[in-house]
Amino acid sequence: MRHLTTAFSTLLMTLSFLAATPAQAMDGVVTDTGDIVTVEDGTVFTEGDSVTVFDSDGTTHTFQVMAVTDTPESTSVDFIDEESGDAKTVEFSK
Repeated sequence: MRHLTTAFSTLLMTLSFLAATPAQAMDGVVTDTGDIVTVEDGTVFTEGDSVTVFDSDGTTHTFQVMAVTDTPESTSVDFIDEESGDAKTVEFSK
C-alpha cells in the first residue's frame, strides 16, 4: 500500500509540474521596429495562411502570411496584420 501511495504522490507532482509549464513558443523580431513577437512553437508559415501572433504586451493578432524566406540561420516572414492592414516582416532565428 505504501508503494502505491508513493507512486500516486509522484504522479500528482509530475502532473502539477506539467500543468504549470508554459506552452512552448518561438520568438521573432519585427525587422523595422525591433519589437519582439511570439508564435506557438511548431507554427508552419505557408503563404496565404493566417497565424496567431502575440506581441510583447500579450495582445493577440492574426497575421496573414504573404511570403516566406528560409535560410540556414533564420526564417523571415512577410505578414499583413489582418486587423490594421499593416505590413510587417518578422525574422525568426533557428
